[in-house]
Amino acid sequence: MRFTPKFKIGIFIGFFVLTLSANLVLFYTFSSKNMMPSYLDVDRKPNGNTFICTFSFREVINYPNRVRNQIPVPDNSTEHSIFEVDQYGNKVWEYIGLAQPHEVEYLPNGHILVADTGHDRVIEIDYPNKNIVWEWKPELINWTEINSAWDTTHYYNNPIIFDWTHLNDVDFKNYSTWSACLISLRNFDMIVEINYTAERLGPANSPNNIIWYYGDYNNHSLLYHQHNPDYLSDGNIIVSDSENDRILKVNYSNKEVFWSYQSGMRWPRDADELPNGNILITDSLNSRVFEIDAVSKQIVWSFRGDLINPYEADMLDNGNILIGNGIGGVVYEINPDGFEVWRYGISYLKSLIYLNCILAIIIESATIFFIFNGMKGRSLNRIEKILKYFFISFLGFLIAVAFIFLFFYTSIAVMVFIAMTGAAR
Repeated sequence: MRFTPKFKIGIFIGFFVLTLSANLVLFYTFSSKNMMPSYLDVDRKPNGNTFICTFSFREVINYPNRVRNQIPVPDNSTEHSIFEVDQYGNKVWEYIGLAQPHEVEYLPNGHILVADTGHDRVIEIDYPNKNIVWEWKPELINWTEINSAWDTTHYYNNPIIFDWTHLNDVDFKNYSTWSACLISLRNFDMIVEINYTAERLGPANSPNNIIWYYGDYNNHSLLYHQHNPDYLSDGNIIVSDSENDRILKVNYSNKEVFWSYQSGMRWPRDADELPNGNILITDSLNSRVFEIDAVSKQIVWSFRGDLINPYEADMLDNGNILIGNGIGGVVYEINPDGFEVWRYGISYLKSLIYLNCILAIIIESATIFFIFNGMKGRSLNRIEKILKYFFISFLGFLIAVAFIFLFFYTSIAVMVFIAMTGAAR
């Protein structure tokens, strides 16, 4: 049976539309069923298991709407959690009831500290029993007692329903006779240190227990929406000054910046001091993790791989790097040579992009072939030639777009992330 060229073109266009629709359905299914997670902080336990902070890609997309309309995350949401996996990828423990958890830290006493970002609090969980044994909530602090300039009209003393502080990190330190927590209040443009020992003895949430702070609201010369402050081995502080695209070392005693790095980064969200004195940096919007010599500030090691908007990276005791790969939906452990030695998760976003692009290239290439095949031996008038070559050019353009998505899907995914989430940064 001989099919007319129009019929062939119609078949391929119909198949293309059907394929595209099917993949949109798959995308919706993956996102609505929480099968497209965003992985933030990851923490390796002494027994080799891994804690992972996560919330769904759907919640990532919904974040601007929550902020704009002040819609809190439901307390019973299963789309926000911290869970533990063993070395084989089996989920062995999970804690829900959180809101965009950004940080988990395993404590010496076996408990875990969590930065429960969307609930504007730090909580300590009696692991594995899931009992909250302590919480620190900025809304209970009278900030005027810490700085008289922060009066009752100040942002610090006026909590809002959702994403008031965007409390995105907590770091624990033992000072021998007492312990402290270093906490990042992103929307305050400030990090604070609290006396954890005094907090646990009570009363909790006392202004007197805030013993140090750095930054001030909207003073972006100091900090601007920072992430992941850490204690350095010399007692000073390192922090990713994210919106200023720089890494800072702050003198703990006089609060002066004595070291900084700002070279080609886009929204860095983690910087760790390594045993050799170098700095490991997670450069989120450039989708890379790299190490610099702290003295020369030269890059000595870099990794991109399949990273899409990575959140943080830690060097493990074995010298490997553990990476929470943000919207990439995968946790990686890589060795110093950049080879993957362990992973958790599947990049559904990458899989969908690749599937759509490859199918589009096949369908559109076949369509062009049949158009040319149908033109052989036929005498076409000028209008017919113009229409056919216009259609062929259009299909060629779509093929080129598909190839661009295939080879630059990481950059495109980051651009989509920025466009869709906005303030989620």
